[in-house]
Parts: sequence; structure tokens; C-alpha cells
Amino acid sequence: MDRKIKKEDFYTPPNILTYIRILCVPAFIAVFFAVDGAKNLNVYIAFGIFLFASVTDLLDGFIARKFNYITDLGKMLDPLADKLLQVSAAICLCVNDFIHHSSIGMLFIAFPIALGLKEGFMLIWGVFLAKRKIIVHSNFFGKVAAFINTLGLLLSFFAGANYDLYRILATVVLSLGTIAAYIALFDYAKKLSQQLDHTVKNKSDMTLKF
Repeated sequence: MDRKIKKEDFYTPPNILTYIRILCVPAFIAVFFAVDGAKNLNVYIAFGIFLFASVTDLLDGFIARKFNYITDLGKMLDPLADKLLQVSAAICLCVNDFIHHSSIGMLFIAFPIALGLKEGFMLIWGVFLAKRKIIVHSNFFGKVAAFINTLGLLLSFFAGANYDLYRILATVVLSLGTIAAYIALFDYAKKLSQQLDHTVKNKSDMTLKF
């Protein structure tokens, strides 16, 4: 069976919410570079954008499952939107102090590097598989990692330079999220290898449900 994305899939409510979340990414980045950070306005406004985008993520998943709006397009775009938003937030929070000399909204450089490498690899891999009509679903560890990293990033918006209990908590949460993200990556690789048996070029119309 030749699998194609239907035209009506582009206009389902969950996918529209995903488009909105993707549009939040450039808006989020613009805030950090265009909004005056003297009074941490960039952090507060960016926090609102990130929180709004995170809510749309929860909402589109609920609507998709509740009203059976699950589509292959959504399976591809939803995790992509999450990755773009989280990595962008991690990078902006990391460089925020260098740009605005801010007292809040700080992040260790290790997190954007670790998340960026993992998500960059997943993006390249996803394009490779999409060309062969293979749709990869988020696995359990991937969903857990996305949730934990979102929580850690939300906490990091108000983390300062001092190593107080608050910043330690944000760092611990993000560390757990990063570990879960790499467990998800290895789980994907293991199960993909098992299912494809090194014959990916001969496989078509295959959905990997982990």
C-alpha cells in the first residue's frame, strides 16, 4: 500500500496547533535578541511564549487522541516542533547573560550542546527514513524526556547565577531529561535495527511503533 499524506491532514486542529508552536520558535528567538533585557523583559516575555507553546503541545495531543485526529503528518511535525522549541530555548537561555548581562534566565552550556547533538542526529535520521516512507513514532522515553526537559527549561527561566536550591533543582531536572533523551535515542536505534534488519532500502510503507 502506497502511503500518502492526505490534503485534509494539513487542516486538522492538532496540526494547526503544531503550526502555531513552530511559529512560536522564531518569535521566541526574536524576543531574546530584539527585546530590551535591562529589566529582564526578554526573559519574562520569552517565558510566556514558551509556556503558551508548551500548552499547545499538551492540547494538540489530547485533541488528536480524543477525536481521532492522529495523522502521519502530525507524527512527524509534532516532535519536530518540540525539538525546535526546546533546543532554541536552551541556546537562548545559555547566551542570555552574555547578551543582556541578565540576572536570571541562565543555563549551563552543556545542555544546549547535548540536546542539540541528539536532536540534530534525530532530524537527519528522520529525513532519511521519511524518504523511504517510514514514520517513526515517539517512544516512551522520548515522551518522558520531552516532558522533563520542558519542565527543566521552564524552571531555568528564573535561574540566576547563584548556585542556590532553585538553580540546583533546574539543573537536576534538565540532567534527568537529557539522560532520558539519550536513552530514547539508543532505544530507537536498537529497535530500528531489529525491525529493519539492515534492509531499509527495501522497506516501504512501514510504521515503527516503539
